[in-house]
Formats: sequence, structure tokens, C-alpha cells
Amino acid sequence: MKDKIVLVGFGGHAESVIDSIEASGKYEIVGYTDTNNKINCRGYTYLGNDENLESIYLEGIHNAFITIGYMGKNDLRDKLYYMLKKTGFNMPVITDPSAIISSSAEIGEGTFIGKGCVLNTGSKIGRMCIINSCALIEHGSVVNDFTHIAVRSALCGNVTIGSHCFIGAASIVIQGITVGENVITGAGAVVTSSLPDGCTAVGIPAKPVKDRSL
Repeated sequence: MKDKIVLVGFGGHAESVIDSIEASGKYEIVGYTDTNNKINCRGYTYLGNDENLESIYLEGIHNAFITIGYMGKNDLRDKLYYMLKKTGFNMPVITDPSAIISSSAEIGEGTFIGKGCVLNTGSKIGRMCIINSCALIEHGSVVNDFTHIAVRSALCGNVTIGSHCFIGAASIVIQGITVGENVITGAGAVVTSSLPDGCTAVGIPAKPVKDRSL
């Protein structure tokens, strides 16, 4: 019998997560919560808003997964995570079967590993991360909590990415680089030197263009 799971929030990111859950065959999706009933919800049942999650837990559904994306612009995923933890929910790692993951890689709870991703030896992924389609996390690299590595991005060996970052699509972070917390890189950025907390960096090589902490 499959473990039952509820999805929290329904948007474009939920579509990708559903694909991976269905392909893995490990969980039965019982439905989703959101602020309102969605028109296209892949046939899954609307279970009400987030205020209903406690009653869902008490009914025996103890697995939950947050299926709203993170674009480096809000703390909604944080709030939902701590609310679910307080209620008692387990937040498993959801991994698409097409991902290639080293046996020595470590992945924190509530993280999503999408289609075609590669997590090489000794890589460490924190809680509530999104490692999106075809992203490469090379050996010894660390991605801290609540960070989103977007599609086709590559972290070369021994890279460290801080928490609450958004590494834009097709970005490349050169080996040994440290990226601070709350950093956004633009699509296609090539990061060749370390980036400070709270900046937005774009270009080749990537340069900070705005300090969001000011």
C-alpha cells in the first residue's frame, strides 16, 4: 500500500512535482490545499485552504509536500514549512526517477529533485530546496536550506550556495565559489567569484547589480 500525501499549494511547480510522484509510485496523492479551488488540478481533489491542514493530519494523512515554487522574492515556503512542522507532518524528499543521485549525496526534508538532475558524490542539499530539471550539482557542493537551483544550472565542484538563494536558469557557478544567502543570479550568469549576501548578480562573469539588503 502506498503512503498517502497531501500537496500544499497548487501552481506550475505542482505540475512537475505531481509528475515525479506519479512516476515514482511511492505515494498516493489524496488532494491539495490552496487559497481556492484550481481549474486545472490534474484531477486531484481540492481539500480546502491551509487552515484545513490540521484536520487533514488528524484524519491520518501524515505526509505533506509544498508545491509552490520559490523565486527568491518571498518567504511563503518558509511559513508553510514551519506550520506543517508544528502540525506534525512528515515532509519527504520527492525525487524524479530520471535523476541520478550518488549514494553519498545527502538531501534534506521537503526537497524536490526534478527530471534529469545529477547529484554527484559528496554533494549536500538542505531542507526545502528545489533542484530543478537537468540541474547538475557536482562533487562536494553544498546547497543550503530553501534554495532553488533552476533548470540546467551547474554547480561545479566544491561550490557552496547559501540559504534562500535563487540560481537562475542555465547559470554556472565555477568550482570552489561561495555564494552568500538571499542571492539571485540571472539566467545564464557565470559566477567566477564569490557573491555577498543579499545581492542580485547577472552577466558573464556575473557581477552584483543590486543589494536587496539596503
